[in-house]
Amino acid sequence: MKAPKLLIAVGTLLLLLAVGTLVVTGQGGEETPIVTTASRAVGVGTYVAAEAYGLPAGADPAEQPAQAIILPYGIYPAMGLMAIEDFQQPESAAPGFTFAWSLTPAEDSSATLLADGVVAIFMADVPGQYSLTLTATDANGNTGEKTWVVTASNYVGNGFLHPDKARDECLECHDDKLEGWSSTGHAIALSAGLDGEYDHFGPSCVSCHSTGYNTMATAVNDGFDDRAAAAGWTFPETLEPGNWDAMVAEFPDVAALANVQCEACHGPGEAHIFDSSRRDRMISTGLEYGVCAQCHAEEPYNLIPQQWELSGHADKNAMAFTYPIGEEEAECVRCHSGAGYIDYLNGVSVEDTRTNYQVITCAVCHDPHDGSNPSQLRVFDSVTLPDGLEVAEAGPAATCMGCHNSRVDPVASVEGAASGGYFSTPHYSTAAELMNATGGYTWGLTLPTSTHGRVVDDSCISCHMANSPDQDTVGGHTFAMVSPVDGAENVAVCQHCHDGATSFAFEARRDYDGDGVIETNQDEVAGLRELLAGALTEQGVGILDHYPYFTLPEGAGADLYGAVYNFKFTASGGTAVHNLRYVVSLLQLSYERLTGEPVPNAVILAPAM
Repeated sequence: MKAPKLLIAVGTLLLLLAVGTLVVTGQGGEETPIVTTASRAVGVGTYVAAEAYGLPAGADPAEQPAQAIILPYGIYPAMGLMAIEDFQQPESAAPGFTFAWSLTPAEDSSATLLADGVVAIFMADVPGQYSLTLTATDANGNTGEKTWVVTASNYVGNGFLHPDKARDECLECHDDKLEGWSSTGHAIALSAGLDGEYDHFGPSCVSCHSTGYNTMATAVNDGFDDRAAAAGWTFPETLEPGNWDAMVAEFPDVAALANVQCEACHGPGEAHIFDSSRRDRMISTGLEYGVCAQCHAEEPYNLIPQQWELSGHADKNAMAFTYPIGEEEAECVRCHSGAGYIDYLNGVSVEDTRTNYQVITCAVCHDPHDGSNPSQLRVFDSVTLPDGLEVAEAGPAATCMGCHNSRVDPVASVEGAASGGYFSTPHYSTAAELMNATGGYTWGLTLPTSTHGRVVDDSCISCHMANSPDQDTVGGHTFAMVSPVDGAENVAVCQHCHDGATSFAFEARRDYDGDGVIETNQDEVAGLRELLAGALTEQGVGILDHYPYFTLPEGAGADLYGAVYNFKFTASGGTAVHNLRYVVSLLQLSYERLTGEPVPNAVILAPAM
């Protein structure tokens, strides 16, 4: 990831030119990097890897026991792992835990654990099922156990191109997925390349543009490379229209595994199709990012998984993914579990929603089966915020706004509480509302707003996914404005409008908190929040650092509830950047409603008359 991208690109191009045509064989093991699919259905003769993780027991272990969690582990091309003995164990992501692995191999298998640490690795050497068991022990000696069943099988391919099968394999049961998948780039990954539709396409591209390709000597599982070798298919000397049709006509068995089909992500399907006794356990339906990383993590062109690993979405220990999950948190998992989010979008009832631990991986935001939205995003262009505002033309940022919002309607919460109902405070992230100048309790007034929501194309995306000319640990799928590696700020994105900006800490134009000093925007907001906190405390409000966040005096009215709501609404990071004027006005208005006086000595951003 650190290597100069231009030099890598030039080197790759020269290599392709030197190779010329390619005869695909199944015996290139010595020079083939090891790749695992992070799937519970794998090709015979391939490696399987799994990472140990755990959640500690609660205060009452009998009520909340320790959990052992097996995370399918993706060894991807950019790791350059050529031999298992060279595998470097990662640090454990579960502080205080110790782990022990055991493997029960398939019948007639000689498989053993080739790596046994945070990550366990074994070779699925024969067809059948392998049981990998993890025992996880937390710092207090509480244990949990989990078993992961992996099926090794052979590839089948699209039945409609396979002359030896009497039925349309996957389509017989899953024809509802065909139309959506056919609209994705995966459906033409190889066929379009062979017909010359890509700017750059060569023999080395075949491995990721086909299904079941693995040239390790042990991986004889009827994958694309095996069929190509058996049939004598060679990469065309000239990429031009008609190559794909010729391949289908002359090499139908090989063409049956061309493009990125079902089995490329779900694993080989022979056992799933022909052994109906345990069909559900013989195919993979997981959301692990390693499924995508097997192809989308190959430098210099594909860096998305490496970027994602640096993101908050990938943080295994984030409270967002470890706390609000489980059967008791079914309302929360729509944003705090990747599986729960997909169920929410698909209209699954709360009672039937998956509540398991799952970070936000590629397939959570991107639908592998549907290309109708750009980038195969599950949500695009329109989203309705909790206060009822319908945001149109949000583009890809609609995906972000679906979770990064307050989750609460301010009017319903404040005015309902003032009438004796339940008081809900806003959730932690209010970026969606701030970019759209909404979401605070405004007493029915129209507040001033900054221009970010109007002038920044694609809203969240244009800043949080903007590449930096100086370093590669911000932007993209890190979604970071500040590098999690070295703390560098991606100020370049600001410089498009704010010429000469060197930091996100812009000096404010006015003294908004009335302390007699014009500080940075962030410090002005912090000063206003400190003033409002003091006013709330004087009114009998207790401010807590945990749920329920506040204690409120009896008989509180809308002014007090509104000020408390806005204090919490402006607590999340980035408020001064997302919409300074709206935040300043909201805090100033809250102070005035609470005390009867405007913020003393401050420049007031008054509501519209």
